[in-house]
Amino acid sequence: MSSLIQPQETLNAAQAGVVSREGATLTTRALNQAAGVAEGLFLGPSGTAGQECASPTTEALVRAGVGFSIFRPMSEDYDSTHHYADNEAVALLENGHMHVLCEQTCVADKPVYIRVTSDGGSNFVLGKVRADSDYPAGGIVITPTAPVQGLATYFSITLNDGTHTEKFTYLSDTSASAAEIAAALVAQIDQSANFAATGTVTISITSTSGIVEITDITDTLVVSTPARAFRLPGCFFDASRTGAGLVEIRRNKIN
Repeated sequence: MSSLIQPQETLNAAQAGVVSREGATLTTRALNQAAGVAEGLFLGPSGTAGQECASPTTEALVRAGVGFSIFRPMSEDYDSTHHYADNEAVALLENGHMHVLCEQTCVADKPVYIRVTSDGGSNFVLGKVRADSDYPAGGIVITPTAPVQGLATYFSITLNDGTHTEKFTYLSDTSASAAEIAAALVAQIDQSANFAATGTVTISITSTSGIVEITDITDTLVVSTPARAFRLPGCFFDASRTGAGLVEIRRNKIN
């Protein structure tokens, strides 16, 4: 059940997981994560009956997400660090403002992205926020599917770089190969001022902003190497920051 946070629950200390302003909406969900979870991380639905949330591992789980884990020591376990343990009730921020740790530089009023895959290095905590989609070196990779012999196929992808949205399309002829389709779309995307593309059989896409968000794609184009972080709808940074560290975010699920 959701509830409205009370003034005495709004702590003045700025640290990850602290609700930073009055009027936030909270909920409680049982955790389904063997290693537990720290404060200030975003959680998605787990799909397990009786255990309702876990760290998100896909874009779909970010979009269906429950909320950010709240710093509430009286409800948490404590060994070397405060954390919520598996199967415990996690206090979550559904709507409102919170202090969280950001992996990198962020800009006020820009969208928040949620990590769903480790980068193989120091950024490995799922559910942590960042300011871009953290695609692997070389960009996200898309693999076209050649049309059935004798049938033309429409290929379309819409990309967003955090500011600009562009749509790229190609209508193949009846004998087009995957390589021909890739070449046609690579040529189009690479003409954009906001995106760059390479590839002969697959399509590798990067952007000047570090954000490559796919907002629409035909099922004949398969994302074979996705981004490692995805935008959380209705969630924005409240302050700019140079480098990684503590920052305030706001979330409104209505948006």
